[in-house]
Amino acid sequence: MRDMVDILGQPRFRDDFFRLEPLHRSPEVAAGLTARVHDPAWALTRQWQLGEFAGQDAGSPVLVELAGHSTLITHWRASLDDSQPWISYHPREGPLDRLIEAEEVRDADERTSVEGGAHFVRLLDEAGQSAKLPAVLEAFGFDPLEGDADTDIVALLAARVPDARKLAGAIDAGPLPVAGIAEVAKRWRSWWAGLFPDPGPDTFDEHRFEHHAGFSVAGQVLRADEYLGDGLDWFTVDVDPAAAAQPAAEPFRFAREALASPVRFGGLPADRFWEMEDAQIDLGSADVSTLDTGRLLLIAFAEVYGNDWFLLPLEVPAGSLTVLEQVRVTDTFGQEHVIERAGRDNPAWNMFTLHGSDDGLLVMPSERGVTGGVLESIALARDELANLAWAIEVEYSDERGRRVDRRDRWLEIAPEPEPPGELPRYAVQTIVPDYWLPLVPHMVSAGSIRFALVELEQPGIGSGPRGRLLVPGTWLHEEEVPREGASVTRRPVLARWFDGSSHAWTRREKNPGGGESSSGLAFDIVRPSEPWP
Repeated sequence: MRDMVDILGQPRFRDDFFRLEPLHRSPEVAAGLTARVHDPAWALTRQWQLGEFAGQDAGSPVLVELAGHSTLITHWRASLDDSQPWISYHPREGPLDRLIEAEEVRDADERTSVEGGAHFVRLLDEAGQSAKLPAVLEAFGFDPLEGDADTDIVALLAARVPDARKLAGAIDAGPLPVAGIAEVAKRWRSWWAGLFPDPGPDTFDEHRFEHHAGFSVAGQVLRADEYLGDGLDWFTVDVDPAAAAQPAAEPFRFAREALASPVRFGGLPADRFWEMEDAQIDLGSADVSTLDTGRLLLIAFAEVYGNDWFLLPLEVPAGSLTVLEQVRVTDTFGQEHVIERAGRDNPAWNMFTLHGSDDGLLVMPSERGVTGGVLESIALARDELANLAWAIEVEYSDERGRRVDRRDRWLEIAPEPEPPGELPRYAVQTIVPDYWLPLVPHMVSAGSIRFALVELEQPGIGSGPRGRLLVPGTWLHEEEVPREGASVTRRPVLARWFDGSSHAWTRREKNPGGGESSSGLAFDIVRPSEPWP
């Protein structure tokens, strides 16, 4: 750069007098895209000398050595009260969900009795004694059932099979009036008893529509205070330090070696040079405001620390509490590192750790299974205009296993609205659908209210529950009917356990509702002469 003199005689510099441009040795771009490293060992050595492998760019893990122990769940009980007896349990018995969620076994309905009778006919045919079926039907036949035999499967089969309830009672009472079928009756009775396994004590709290249970593992008592029936997991329970646990099982100790692999997730930056990243997740275009701390942490984890997490397999027994005593990592440079549990010195950091416990990962003996159609459904909602809460029975299953939609049934029997007259009319109260069951608030004590299920008296219209979740005399705690409401369902579940066995039960599950509602209930009203808009 040379000096220049302006018209005033002052020296100045021109920054655009010279221009520096690179000259390409070759017109092709392949050499630049390959980004060749002629001496990778030298580059790695310089990284190690400068201490880069001691920071975030440390060497990758090659081998992980694990040592620890697992202790099985040995007992459970159906209440949080210490007066309740403990029941022994082993994961070989099946999923713990069945014991916790299963409802109390009741008498078989008409559909189940027909299915049981059909199985007895099948056993008679296999034994070559089909000729004795008329005598069996005469002794244990169904009473006349209502329904069209052309469309109702229960009414169709009831005339061709025995009543399983009568047959089981006669087998238990003594000799059968039909001779020669004792062996078939014995086989059938064993099969019939298997349809109604005893799930043990019922954990369902009918005043909260939730389950309460306790578990004993590794000398600790785990309590599920508000289990909603949506699948047992580690976050379902907390440690109860005041409760007395049962003797712990002998721990299963293990020492394993595993290979760690990087954690992969959507939006993770590519870890290969010149690799084209997936554009389906664009974290850079996320709309983040000043107070969106959660989004900022998520983006920072994905963009900055996402490649610092590794995953390694470790098989532990189902229904056990596992504690890792030592985690030793060997990196690509042969250095060994002992990994301490994150948050060991910070009790507030306890991800995947039971509340009230210092360490341990709980693997519940749980299996959600395959769920069937809804057998019964009710909705709990508040009605501020009527100053009531309502239990809306949406649908239920009748004696023949058919799901009945109560709204459709109500539309069939609902009274016709009165036509508008010339003058306004007085009405004592409005008509509410019969499947809207009122929950009237009762003050139990100062600051304590509960909702009691009562019958809504309407002229010519009956009211009351038809299913099993609601029964006359039911009452609920006030906090169980929040403003957002709640939904309670019953549905069958079929699960396959690790030994290949099948387990079936009926699950009762509680979920959030759809908000407040209005029944239209009003008293002492005057109807206008014209219809309301």
